[in-house]
Amino acid sequence: MNQPVLYVHVADDGGILTVDGVSGRSRWVTLPEFEHVLEELRAEDGSILVSSEEGSVIAAATLARIADAGLRVVRSPEVHPDARRGGGSTALMAMSYAGAAELVSDLIQRGAELDAGDDDGFTALMYASKAGHDNVLDLLVRAGADVNQCDHEGSTPLMFAAQHGHLKVVKKLLAAGADGTARRRDGLTAHDFAVGNGHTRAASMIMSAGSLRA
Repeated sequence: MNQPVLYVHVADDGGILTVDGVSGRSRWVTLPEFEHVLEELRAEDGSILVSSEEGSVIAAATLARIADAGLRVVRSPEVHPDARRGGGSTALMAMSYAGAAELVSDLIQRGAELDAGDDDGFTALMYASKAGHDNVLDLLVRAGADVNQCDHEGSTPLMFAAQHGHLKVVKKLLAAGADGTARRRDGLTAHDFAVGNGHTRAASMIMSAGSLRA
């Protein structure tokens, strides 16, 4: 019998992100709500995988609740890494957006599809780029994620990073071969997104990379 696994990540702001390892369903919960989740998991004789350390009061309290529940903290190869939830997103996408590097690494090791897209075509790399998680980007790129894959509108990871002014992500994407001259369906480039949102340093970085490419 497959044992259900729950992925748990406590964000810096105290929010608790849970991803069901069987269904792929993810949601943000409060600490009281998390206690109910643990009760259900314990009733199913489940196991749990936690990415957080005691870096905050909420993280410490969350880990304490897990310990009190007596749940096993394990890595289970029986959980399908590409399980999807509403909107077509996978656990890898959710964890990439949350910046949960340890869980992203675990999912990669268990064969998660790196370039899978949700219903809008957003990939894990796009989510990491949009949120500015360069450490997660490192993991995905090193594993072979496509830095030039487009969503359904033609947007690339570089465009998301440029739009939000994430300099480290922009720099790493360009170093990994991201095409700064690529255009979305409406004709906009990553440089256009950077300029339009006032991110001049990102715009200069993309422009310089384009000049070198030319």
